[in-house]
Amino acid sequence: MQNLNACPSVAAEAKSMRCHAMRTARVLTHVILGLVFAAGCDSSDQRSPLATYAPAESVGPVRLVGNTAITPRDYLKTIFSRYHAAGSYRDSAQVRLTFTEQGVSKSEIAPLSVWFNHDLVYMRAYDARLWSDRDGLSAWIVDPLTSNFDSQVLRKPAVGRRPDLRTLLADPILVEKIAAGLAGPPPQLEWLFADPPMNDLFRPEHQFEFGEQKPIQQQTCQAIRVQADSSSFVFWIDIRQGLVRQVDLPPLIVPAQADQPAQTMELALELTDATFDAPVTNPQADSLPSKPKFVSRFLPLPPDATTPLLGRALDRWPLEENGKPFRFAFGPPLLRSLDSECITAMICLTGDPTSLAAAALLQQWEMQIPGPIRQRVRVVAIVDDSIRSLPDDAKASLGNAIRLPMVFDTRNKLIQQLGLTPGTLLLIDQHSQIVWTQSTVTEQSLPGLGVIIGDCLDGVDVPKRIAQQTSDDLRAYERAIETEAAKFAKP
Repeated sequence: MQNLNACPSVAAEAKSMRCHAMRTARVLTHVILGLVFAAGCDSSDQRSPLATYAPAESVGPVRLVGNTAITPRDYLKTIFSRYHAAGSYRDSAQVRLTFTEQGVSKSEIAPLSVWFNHDLVYMRAYDARLWSDRDGLSAWIVDPLTSNFDSQVLRKPAVGRRPDLRTLLADPILVEKIAAGLAGPPPQLEWLFADPPMNDLFRPEHQFEFGEQKPIQQQTCQAIRVQADSSSFVFWIDIRQGLVRQVDLPPLIVPAQADQPAQTMELALELTDATFDAPVTNPQADSLPSKPKFVSRFLPLPPDATTPLLGRALDRWPLEENGKPFRFAFGPPLLRSLDSECITAMICLTGDPTSLAAAALLQQWEMQIPGPIRQRVRVVAIVDDSIRSLPDDAKASLGNAIRLPMVFDTRNKLIQQLGLTPGTLLLIDQHSQIVWTQSTVTEQSLPGLGVIIGDCLDGVDVPKRIAQQTSDDLRAYERAIETEAAKFAKP
């Protein structure tokens, strides 16, 4: 997703809500993994005549459903059994997030496809790629923002003709990459390679039932509606070919923020071009990085270089509070006379929901700071001049929600020149130097923020320590890459 616009607007708020939904979808990954990958429901007593669903024909070792009375549980179990017995399978699947922006329906998609034939497996899952055949397993990342994960290419020995799912996805970082995607790992891998497939799908406390029929990809499909605890799923089964054509995942509810109503976003796995037919050619795989660094395990990337903002002084920018010049030195005279450290926490606030949520969290956190420390910590919101031009009712609404002191960035120079995005947090010492930055504030980041402020108040040179730690981490990473390269060097 692109960075949010700095100025408040309807488009920016809609865009922020969409980004929030993408993050919410990732938060739900473990739920989806548990309920689509490996959870599910028990069959109910519902039985339905299936003469119109599928003919009684034999396809390989698994017989398509042709019984006149079968539970949805048994029907779906038969479908997954067919995947597990298949010698070939391939699709051009993608996960789709559908949402409304300014009254117009839009969508975001990401690849989530699997290609399998005998001993060859190729997976495209978000920015992760995996190729496994009789010569071994390779996995790599297609991500220009990280230089394709620093050109690392995972190499493993061959995992066998029909790999076990846990063996195929054994590398923790690879699993983390695909699990962090919009809908988690491709469930096709579970259907094909787990034994038994979808083992937890049939727990007694869950329920499922036959739904309606409708055409998907020019094929008549039967809905199997699954109720798993508080989450519901719909599997759309091609009644002629015994394939899953689509899985409707639980919708995402984005909470209302900044006078915006709650928004429901639909999430679905579209298994386009799915087929059990044996291919006549191998898949067209994405290329490896141009200068691959072969590793036996993906190595965590070192942290990015220290931001140039650390140590930068802000005293030359005209900032105002209540019409007067703003100063970073503050506190009782006794503290100033002892030259004791004090810290200003400054949040970049616009009309954007991201910055409003971050400011609200910081406001709550300030109230919980212990008294002696609170005297040495000041929390303010830095805002650009666009806030001054808001209608009175909008300013009143903003003032009711955010009660932090407003520090105005006169002529918007500081925000623009530092490239601050909505919700960015700065920690600044009494000498007006930036000692810490982070792109946004979350509940999970607040404990760490307290530790950093404590170090600053104790006189620790945080920017220097960060720079040293970054340098040490980079050297450790380079040594680890060299060690891995030696494993693949020709004798």
